[in-house]
Order: sequence, then C-alpha cells, then structure tokens
Amino acid sequence: MPRKSTTSNTGVIDRSKRTSKINTWKPKDISQIYVEQDGKLFVCHFDKIFKSDKLEMYNRFIIAKTSYENQLDKIISYTNFFINNYDADKELVTAYLKLKFVIDKVKSFDKNSVKGFIDLIYEIMFTPSMVRKIRKLVEDNYLDDIESDSDDSTKKKYLKSEKKHLESLEFTNQHIKVLLGISFGMKIMSPVLFHFARLNDVDISKESDTIYQFYKGLFTIFGYGDNFDVYDIDGIHMYQHNVAKDQVLEHIKAEGLQKVEVGYTERYYFTYHDDTTGEDHEAYYTPIQVHMYNKLFVYVKSLGVE
Repeated sequence: MPRKSTTSNTGVIDRSKRTSKINTWKPKDISQIYVEQDGKLFVCHFDKIFKSDKLEMYNRFIIAKTSYENQLDKIISYTNFFINNYDADKELVTAYLKLKFVIDKVKSFDKNSVKGFIDLIYEIMFTPSMVRKIRKLVEDNYLDDIESDSDDSTKKKYLKSEKKHLESLEFTNQHIKVLLGISFGMKIMSPVLFHFARLNDVDISKESDTIYQFYKGLFTIFGYGDNFDVYDIDGIHMYQHNVAKDQVLEHIKAEGLQKVEVGYTERYYFTYHDDTTGEDHEAYYTPIQVHMYNKLFVYVKSLGVE
C-alpha cells in the first residue's frame, strides 16, 4: 500500500518516512494472529478461531509458487491487519475454511473444472460485504495523491497535463485505488489458488493463463471509481458522466436518497431534470466504471511489451 510522504526542511520529499497503518501495524499478542507462515505454507488457525480441534487438519495451504513464497510474509501481515481492523465477523477466515473443505474433503473440482472452482471462490470469498471492507481498507490506507500540485516528477509523469503520455495513459487517484483493491484481492485469494493447483496438478506455469483466469474477475469487482455517472431508470442512456463525488453526496444528503445495492456497486434513484428538453426523468447515480484492464493493456503496449 502507498504510504504518506513527508517533506524535509529543504522541501524535498522523503519517501523513506512514508507511513500508513497497514504498513506499520503489528499484532499486540497471539490473539490477533489469525494466519501465519510456516516455511512455504500459509497457515490459518481454524481450530483456534472456531474452537474445534477437528478443524486443525484444514489449517495449511500449500504455496507452491516461488514468486508468492517470497511475498508470503507480506501476504500474512496484510491478511492479519485486514481481519483485525476490517473483518470483525471473520468473513475471510470463514471463506478460507469453506474453500479448504471443498478442496481437501469434498474434492468436487479438479484440473478439468477450474472455471467452476474460480466461480466458487468469487461466490464465497468476494461477497459484496467483503468487497466493501476491502474498499474501506484501501480508502483508509491510500495516503498519496498523484493528482496534487507537486514538483515530484514521479507523480507528475502520470498526468495528461504534463503532455508526456496520451490521455488514455493518464493515471489518477481513483485508478491507483482500483489497482490496490485488485492487488489486495490477489493476495487473499492466492493461498486458495495455489493450494488447489498443487493438489489437482493444475498448470500455473508462465506459459499458461491459469493465474490470469483466477484474477481477472477482480478487475470488474473493484473497477469502480470515486465519482458517479447518471443513467436513466433502465440503465441504457447516460445523462451525465463523471459527476463529482462531493456533489453527489450533497444531493444524497439533501434529498435523503436511499442506497440500493446492485451486485458490487450501488445506485441512488432520483428525478433528473434535463435542461436541454426541459423534461424530468427517473434516473439514478451509480459509481463510475473504471476499465483498468483496458488502461493497463494500452500502457503495456505503449512500452512495446508483447
């Protein structure tokens, strides 16, 4: 997660002093440790969490992927932080247990039914409530501002106003937050992914697209920005694009608009007045959709990477 930058007396940004809670948090005692690393294993203490010795057999997930083994300490740290600070009802560890039971005991999926298992992961692990928790984590811990007026060239190079990139390559704060949500989703999914792959001899080599197939749904789930679009009641015609969040929140508060959850996003219904025609229409606000996959594709192609 990006961390807050500080400025020295000389006015130079000191990146070494950046801090955010997710990067500084440490468990106070053993009661705050829900997951641990044991060599190449991701260990979730189901027996202690749910107070049943019978569950101890499901505690261990095999991480048979070197690049993830090297990140396991960070995955463990972020996961414990998330459970302690955002997941009071232990939704994540419950999802881990359900999926581990399916892999180890039920064995209803194998290398011939990977797509079905991916669908099950999203159904069990990435519920709307879990996604809201992850978005809250990202919002609370994203302390940088790449859109701010700054002499920091590493920030300014992402802005279209600098004329160093095409507009299609511009990155804003909302793009970074979408990427952070996706990244966190990858971290918490990885123990399930690699344990399933190991036990079912699923190809996760560089030549296969298996890992991509597991992760690609995260781009849709977390692909919503801070601002809002306005659609007609049927969701076909867009009346306004990229309405500022503060403006929408002010309208919601003033009119007492009620949130209606739709999948991984929400809607606020109201009467929209069209100044051009003078007519009123039933409409709704919904968070703007951010197509990060398309943006990253354009970015990678611009670098000449095939």
